[in-house]
Amino acid sequence: MRVSHLQQHQSFVRDVEQRLYNMTRIQQELGSGIRIMQPSEDVNSAAQALNARTQLSSIQQYQRNIENAQGYTAAADSKLTAIVDLINEIDALALAADNDHVAPEDRIFASQELNQKLESLMEYANAQFGDKFLFAGHATLSAPFTIERDANGYIRDVSATSTAIQGSIYRTIDENENVAINVTGDRLFQPAGQENTANDLFFVVRSLRDTIANDNTPPEGQEDALSTHVLRANLDSIRNRIIEEQTYIGSLGQRLHNKLAELSAVEIDWTDRLEEAQGVEMTDLVSKLAVEEGVYNALVAIQSRVLSRSFIDYLG
Repeated sequence: MRVSHLQQHQSFVRDVEQRLYNMTRIQQELGSGIRIMQPSEDVNSAAQALNARTQLSSIQQYQRNIENAQGYTAAADSKLTAIVDLINEIDALALAADNDHVAPEDRIFASQELNQKLESLMEYANAQFGDKFLFAGHATLSAPFTIERDANGYIRDVSATSTAIQGSIYRTIDENENVAINVTGDRLFQPAGQENTANDLFFVVRSLRDTIANDNTPPEGQEDALSTHVLRANLDSIRNRIIEEQTYIGSLGQRLHNKLAELSAVEIDWTDRLEEAQGVEMTDLVSKLAVEEGVYNALVAIQSRVLSRSFIDYLG
């Protein structure tokens, strides 16, 4: 069958258009770094790429959770360090006042210092990280402890604002791995149901202040419970309890650090898989583009010469 000049020309034009499409596609792949533009182009590779993107999205969320938890635990650790230091200062004041050679006026001065330490303690107990209260359990938008004062402005009583201070805050740091990132106000300062007892830090410090102000003499009938010696023993027990919670926060901080490093390594692995599934070989593409451009330019040159012929040459 004889092929007409017109058919030859149409075939030639299609070949030129195909080369132009090939160059455009290669340029798109070079620009985006993606080989698969539509899932239908390579179903298996598209599925692998989708799985890799899903895994990377989860990893990045875990990383954000960890970074948030690190900020929270670092703030808590800093406050706990300050609280332990403050307890040490309170203990030193109480020890100095618990001496038969101390004058009554010196004990009054010591009690005033203890009152300032108690005010500082309340500030730490109601400390915030951003707009959230560190030791408020679930109720992070409300101060965990409420203060009641006497007519002279001295702290008379401290109570938990709500039972929500007992609640733990969790962050998911990996698949099926959740961690509590907070230490609760009840465990640190005032155990649930033990307000105004030997385990209540606010009560113990307040009682030390009042006993020392009364020339180191406990209220009548409470000599065994509220003597400076006994209160200092209670303070030591509470200090150890707080140090235990601080140890947990410290170990959690190390765990978060290690997990973040682990996730970074996993992220690199999944990124490599994603690039393998949908990525391009830059060297090969550059070579292909050079070939396509060479063929396209040659075809355009030939077409230019062919088109210069008279239309009559294509008839017949």
